[in-house]
Amino acid sequence: MRPLQLNAMASMCCLIRPRQEGEGEKRKRMRTRKKNPFKLSYLSIAVICCLALSVIFYCTDYMISKRAQIQNDLKKTELLMGDWETQIGLMKEVSLRISISNEYQPSQFRKNKYNEHVLLQDLEQYQFYSTLTKECFLYYGGNTIFHASGYTMDLNTYLKTLSVKERGRMWEKLEDIRDAAAAGDTFHTLSISGNIYVLIPFSVSESTGRSRAVLCFVVNRNELEERFQMVSGGILGTLSLYSENELLYSSREAACGREQKHVLMADSSNGLYTLCYLPDHRNYIQNGLYITQFVSVLGGMILLLLIANRFAESSYRPIMEMSDKYRSEIAVAEDVRCENTLEEIDHMMASMLKSNMMIQAQIKQKQEMLKNQILLTLIEGSGTFDVTSYLDRLQIRLPGPYYYVISISYEKEEDISEEFLSGLQKELEELSCDEEQEYVYAVCYFKRKRLGVICSIAARNQVEELTEDICGVAESFDCVPLSGSGSICQSLSSLPASWMESMDNLKYSKNQYRIGEPQEFVYDSEELYRICAAMAVANETGALNGLNRLVIQLNKKPVSLILQQYIFADFLSEVTRQARKCRIKLSRKSISLIVSAKNVDNFKKAAEDLIRDFCEMLRNMKSQVEDAQSYRIYEYVNEHFAEYDLSIEKVADDLDISTAEVRQAVFKYTGKMYKDYLMFLRIEEAKVLLQENITVDEVCRKVGYSSISYFTKRFKAVTGVTPAKYRRGDA
Repeated sequence: MRPLQLNAMASMCCLIRPRQEGEGEKRKRMRTRKKNPFKLSYLSIAVICCLALSVIFYCTDYMISKRAQIQNDLKKTELLMGDWETQIGLMKEVSLRISISNEYQPSQFRKNKYNEHVLLQDLEQYQFYSTLTKECFLYYGGNTIFHASGYTMDLNTYLKTLSVKERGRMWEKLEDIRDAAAAGDTFHTLSISGNIYVLIPFSVSESTGRSRAVLCFVVNRNELEERFQMVSGGILGTLSLYSENELLYSSREAACGREQKHVLMADSSNGLYTLCYLPDHRNYIQNGLYITQFVSVLGGMILLLLIANRFAESSYRPIMEMSDKYRSEIAVAEDVRCENTLEEIDHMMASMLKSNMMIQAQIKQKQEMLKNQILLTLIEGSGTFDVTSYLDRLQIRLPGPYYYVISISYEKEEDISEEFLSGLQKELEELSCDEEQEYVYAVCYFKRKRLGVICSIAARNQVEELTEDICGVAESFDCVPLSGSGSICQSLSSLPASWMESMDNLKYSKNQYRIGEPQEFVYDSEELYRICAAMAVANETGALNGLNRLVIQLNKKPVSLILQQYIFADFLSEVTRQARKCRIKLSRKSISLIVSAKNVDNFKKAAEDLIRDFCEMLRNMKSQVEDAQSYRIYEYVNEHFAEYDLSIEKVADDLDISTAEVRQAVFKYTGKMYKDYLMFLRIEEAKVLLQENITVDEVCRKVGYSSISYFTKRFKAVTGVTPAKYRRGDA
C-alpha cells in the first residue's frame, strides 16, 4: 500500500473562490450602511440615563440644600440660645452690682427718705441694661416694690393687671425666694400673661441681720420676638423657649417640643433653658436655580445623546468592516433581504456554519477512511513507515500487551452489502471495554465480504471470552459467517503473522472445521531483536543461543505453516536491516537458503551460517577500523609533540576518543608508554635543532618545554650530557 499523507489530511480546509461584487451589490451595501441598528438602542439608553441623572441630580441637590438649611437653622437656634444666655448674664450682672452697693442695702435707705430717693435714681440706669427689658423692680419684702421708673408702689397695685391666680403665683414665688436659706446663683423664670419675669435673688444687710431681696426683670413677649428675629436674621417656623420643662415663650399658639419630629433644639450651658425650633415646610431648592438646573440637565442630555450617537457609530463600524472583509469570500443567497449589516453578517455566519458542517462531515468521513487504512496497514504489515506513531492521533487504543486477529467471512452469502459490513464493524468495535482493557477494531474488505478484527487484551485468560463475544455478534444476524483466529502475539509488528494464520484457519472453516480460539503458540518478536542486538556487537555466541531458543520454541508448540514462513521472513528482514546499518553485504546464498527453508531444521542451519558470516565480517571490519584509528592517533602525536600542553587528555579530547585508546595506540606502534614516547620525540627533535645556529632557550621552546631547567634535566637524563655540551660535541 502507498504511504499515507497524514499532514495533508490534518491541514485540509475548504477554500471558497472570491466572487466579484457588482454595482448593484455596492449600492445595496451603501443603503444598508445607513441603517444603524445600534442608534435606537443607544439613544434610548441615553434618554433613560438622562432622566435617571436628572432625578439623581435633583435628589442630590435637594438633600444637599436640605442638609445645609437644617445646619443653618440649627446654628440659628444655637445663636438665639447664646443671645438669651447673654441677656440673662447681663441681668445677673446687675444683681451682682446691686448686692455690693450700699445704696441698695435696707440698713441704709430705710434710715431716711433721701437714701431711698438715691436708690430709685440709681435703679433707673438698669431699666434698659438688657435689650430684652424695659422694666424692672426690687422687692425687699412686704407690699412695696422699688420700680425702675423712679417710684415706689404697692405690689398689688403693680400686679392688678394679672389674674388672681397669676397674682398669687407671683406672690408665692417672691416669698419662696426670700425665704430660701441663702442667696446664690439660682434664679427663677416665670411666664405670666405673655411676659417673662426673671427673678434674681441677692443678699442684703438689714439692722436685724442678713436677708434676701429679689431683682425682677420683665421681658415683654413682643420685645423677645423682635430680638429673636433680629439676632437670627429672620426665622420661619415655631420657636419655643422652655425653662425646666415649663413653657416660657412660643412664637405661635401651638408650641413645639422635644418629642416632635424635625424639631431643632439648643440647650443652655447650665441646662436650665431649652430653645426648640420647628421650621416650616419649604422648598429647599431655591426658585432662582430652577432655570440653571434645567439648562444643566438639558445640556447634559444633549451631550449624552451625542456621545450615544458616537458610540453607535463606533460600534457599527467594526461590523461594517467585518462585512466588507467577508462579503467577497462568503456568498449570501440572492433571495435573502438584509435590512442592515448585522442581518447580512447573520446570513453569512449561517452560510459559513452550513459549509463548516459539511466540511466537518467530510473530515469525519476522511478520518474514518484514514483509520481503516491505518488498521489495514497494521494488520497486513504493508506500510513503509511506522504506523504506531499515528495510533494516538486517530484515537486508536491498542495498549496490549497481547494481540491477535480474528477473520470473519461472508463469502458464501449473496445479500451482503457494504452497509451491512459497516454496521457489523461498528457493532464489533462497541465490544471494547476500558475497565477490562479489551479493545476491538475491525477492518472491512468489501469486495471479499470479509472483516479482519484486531483484538488487544491485557491477559491471556481474556482470549476465550472475547472471541466468543465477537463470534456471537457476527452470528447474531441472519447470515452465517465463517471465522478463523490467529495466534497471540506480543507486539503490533507481529499482527500480520496472526492475521495470516487467521486467514489460514478460515480455509479450514470453509471445510466445516472451525477454530473458535487462538492457537497456543505465542510469537514474541523480541527474541529476534535480541538476536540482532547480539549480532550488532559481533557476539556470535549470544546470537546463536538466541536462535536456539527460537527454534526450541517453534518445535515445542504447533505452528501453522504461514506463521512459520512469516517468522523466517521476519528474521531475514531484521538481519538485513542490521546489515545495512553496519554496512555489511550479506551472502546471497545464505539469504536464498533462508527464503527456501521448508522446515525449522533447514531454517536453523541457514540462520547459523548467516550469523557466523555476519559476525566474522563485522569483526574484520572493526579490526580494520581499530587499526586505522590507532594509526591516526600515532600520526597526531608525531605532528603535535612540540605543543606545550600535549597531555594524553588533550589528545583524547581533540580526537574524541578515550585516554585508554590513546595509550594503546602509542604502545602498539612504538612499544613505549605515552609520556616516554613524547619525551623521546622532543629530545630527538632537540638534537637536530642543536646543530643549528639557535640558542638553547629557543630549542627548549620549539620542542614544547616551557622551563629551560626542566628541558636540560630531561635532555641529560636521555643523552648523558647537557644541551650545551651536546652542541660542543662532548656527547
